[in-house]
Amino acid sequence: MQKCSWDLTFPIFLLQGKKATSYPAMWNKLADQSECDNRVVVDGNLITSQGPGTSMEFSLAIVEKLFGRERALELAKTMVFV
Repeated sequence: MQKCSWDLTFPIFLLQGKKATSYPAMWNKLADQSECDNRVVVDGNLITSQGPGTSMEFSLAIVEKLFGRERALELAKTMVFV
């Protein structure tokens, strides 16, 4: 059986003062759990998501941050995501 080691490898102090989400089993590790229900959360240069099932939204959030909303929407359309 494989165990998620996020709690062992991720320095949780990096999230202090930031809005974030994570894999649901790790929500109790977050100091601020107000964004846990969101699949992807962007707070400044920090982008977090809940896990593999949110990879498309996570990828598009990165594209939007780096290249702008218009480019992210264009890419989403070409990938038949919207």
